[in-house]
Amino acid sequence: MFSNIGGLEVLFVMVVALIVLGPTKLPEAARQVGKFVTEVRRISSGFQQEFREAVQDPIIEAEARARGSIESTKMAVNKPFQEMKAPLEEVLKAPVADPSPPTAANNGDGSPTDGDSPDD
Repeated sequence: MFSNIGGLEVLFVMVVALIVLGPTKLPEAARQVGKFVTEVRRISSGFQQEFREAVQDPIIEAEARARGSIESTKMAVNKPFQEMKAPLEEVLKAPVADPSPPTAANNGDGSPTDGDSPDD
């Protein structure tokens, strides 16, 4: 608080206070000054805390908004994929048919026709 007051200045103020107040009133005056300094520090600390909260509150609010924005964007991006997922899973679960088309050499089920041998 008194960072730019040197030791000589403090000694000078104490001597002047002793001369002005006298040895009987000086202890009571020192207690009152101590209470005053304590009260000023308490008020200053409260003001600093309120100021920090006022500065940090918008920052915290902006971070929360950003998190919410990220989550909503993530949901918007994932929604079409989730909608496509169920039909694709049904298609993947369906049995797979034989991809070879029926020819004259087989009956369509992969077995040779009557009278034909597979070696022909």
